[in-house]
Amino acid sequence: MDVEAQREGPKPDIRGRIKQQKTELIQEEILDAAARLIAARGFRAVTVDDISAEMGFTKSIVYYYMKNKNEILWRIFEKIDNTYAKGLEEALSSGGSPTELLSNIVKTHSLNVMLHQDWSTIYNRDENELTEEQRATVTANRRKYNKQVQDLYAQGIASGEFRDTDPFLAVSCLIGACNWPYTWFKRSSKYSAEDVASSFADLLIKGVAREA
Repeated sequence: MDVEAQREGPKPDIRGRIKQQKTELIQEEILDAAARLIAARGFRAVTVDDISAEMGFTKSIVYYYMKNKNEILWRIFEKIDNTYAKGLEEALSSGGSPTELLSNIVKTHSLNVMLHQDWSTIYNRDENELTEEQRATVTANRRKYNKQVQDLYAQGIASGEFRDTDPFLAVSCLIGACNWPYTWFKRSSKYSAEDVASSFADLLIKGVAREA
C-alpha cells in the first residue's frame, strides 16, 4: 500500500454526506408543508397531491422521501415529542430552585406551543389518526414528560415552595394551561410569544406557590 495514502487515511464520504443532507432538507420541507395544511384543514382533508402542490413538487417526489401520509403525520408527532423532550431537559438542567426550574419549564413549553402552532394544533387534535402502536408511543412520551415535571413539583412541596397539592393534578393544570394558546395565539397581536410565555410563567407559578 502507498505510504502517502496510509498517512492520509480513508477519504471522507462527501457524496454520501451531501446526499444525506439533501434527503433531510427535503423531508423537512415536506413535513413543514404538510403541517401547515393539516393544521388548517385536518388530516383527512389533506392529500399527498395537496402537499406536493404546496411545495411545488410532483407527487412522486413526496413518495420518494415518505412512504405514505401516515408516515408524514407520524414524523410530525416525532418532531413534536423530540422538541418538547429537549426543551424539558434543558430547563431541568438549567440549575436553581424548584420554583425557578418550574418557571423555566412553563416558559419553554408555552413558547414551543406558540412558535410551532401548526404542530401544536396537530398534536392536540389529530392523535386519533395515528396507528394504535403510534398512539401508545405518544402516550408513553407524554407520561414520561409529565412524570418528570411531577417529580419536580414533589420536590417543591418537600422544600416548602409549592402548595401541597397532588403533583399529578397540579402539573395537569400547568401543562394544560401552557398547551391552550395554540387555539388563540396570533403572531400579529400586540403580545409576542415571549410576552405570553413570561406572563404564564409568572402567573402560573404564583398559583402553585405556597403562601408565606
